[in-house]
Amino acid sequence: MPKLRDLEPVDADYVHTGPVQRSMSKLIGCSADTLFRAFEDPVSWKKFLDIDVEWTSPKPFGIGTTRTVTSKGLAIEEYFTGFEHGRLMAFRFDRTTLPMKAFAEEWRIEPKADNVCELHWSYAYEWGGPLKSVASPAFDTIFGLKGKRALDKLVALMETDGDTWAE
Repeated sequence: MPKLRDLEPVDADYVHTGPVQRSMSKLIGCSADTLFRAFEDPVSWKKFLDIDVEWTSPKPFGIGTTRTVTSKGLAIEEYFTGFEHGRLMAFRFDRTTLPMKAFAEEWRIEPKADNVCELHWSYAYEWGGPLKSVASPAFDTIFGLKGKRALDKLVALMETDGDTWAE
């Protein structure tokens, strides 16, 4: 596996201030608490985003929690900058195999009804390295397409298997 690189330690606002910012939203047929419990379950991420998640901090999770994400030669060490059960997960990449300067994500859940919520997924980044002008647009396109597919898979997962994470 390639060497992990240190990234800039950005704060939770970076998703709204970073040089490249993107967001997507989806209505999901489950409660906000059920969706959040799925986000806390490392197995669920493999089902919709095809990543392996290992929480490296004990529960209860909160600001300062860490986890490691791996997928097909990619490795990321994450640090949580925001955490509110049933409402918010925000984290930055502290170290990764990608040649990035900074990266942060925010997964915000808004309850709409008893069994409907809206997920707002925002992220921002700055690519690093000598191929920045080529790599950043390519990453933007690929990450955006994969993100849209992942959210569609998440909707299907929660609407068919959501009871797995319900109270």
